Amino acid sequence: MTVSTASRGGGGQKSRNCELILATPRTEWLGSDVAIDTEFIARIDSPRFCERLFAVLPDVVFCLKDSDFRYRAANQAFAERIGLKNASRLIGKTAEDFFDPVFSQNYREQDLRIMAGGDVTDELELVTNRDGSAGWYLATKIPLHDSSGTVIGLASVSRDLREPREGDAELAGIAKVADHIRENPDQPLRGGELAEIAKLTPTQLDRRMRRVFHLSTAQFVRKSRIEHAAVLLATTTIPIVELALSCGYGDQTALTRQFRATVGIPPAAYRDHMRKQR
Repeated sequence: MTVSTASRGGGGQKSRNCELILATPRTEWLGSDVAIDTEFIARIDSPRFCERLFAVLPDVVFCLKDSDFRYRAANQAFAERIGLKNASRLIGKTAEDFFDPVFSQNYREQDLRIMAGGDVTDELELVTNRDGSAGWYLATKIPLHDSSGTVIGLASVSRDLREPREGDAELAGIAKVADHIRENPDQPLRGGELAEIAKLTPTQLDRRMRRVFHLSTAQFVRKSRIEHAAVLLATTTIPIVELALSCGYGDQTALTRQFRATVGIPPAAYRDHMRKQR
């Protein structure tokens, strides 16, 4: 950076340039929330530090896959999610070895998009586990590159959206909002109207929803609607077109698009899958 300064001397005025060199680390921004010192990272020679960290996070599912979509690393939380006692049983296997075909096909399609250079960031997912139970996760997937820049696999983390501790919502002043959303999935559920229930601004409500539920207000509405749809699909024979309206969607197409994006399969396929699980 060059700075011009002026000095007075000998009855005249003389200008001079001063070159200021700022010694700062080389910083790389990862998204909007993370920055790293690339020079320090380049010095690290601990190839398994990520695996060691994720091993002690029971509410985070972690895995690495190679270009053939085989698991090359996984933590115990992932193993327990699919009913395995030991994560080592995942190594060398694929999603098709553990998940129902209707779901593993969707996982493969998603992985193909990642391998093509795309990514998934905090995508809300309803996952049906091997024992038939369901769980909500926020998934993030990124491609992995070798030193030449070639994509050689992908990394995936999913945060388990467990129910908040008893009293958390009340303390944050949003319990009434959460109850209203759950009890009225067929209503518009607009952000401004929900904020009025909590006597907050939409921004304040969104901030508190993220703190308690780890979801934005809009994501919580979507989660509640899809959750309600999944229950109705599994326990009733209501036509999907009617079911869509009862869950706040304008038509069956809107429900199908949102349901597939969240669950991985369309509503009709999910209903068939749940019938087979009985």
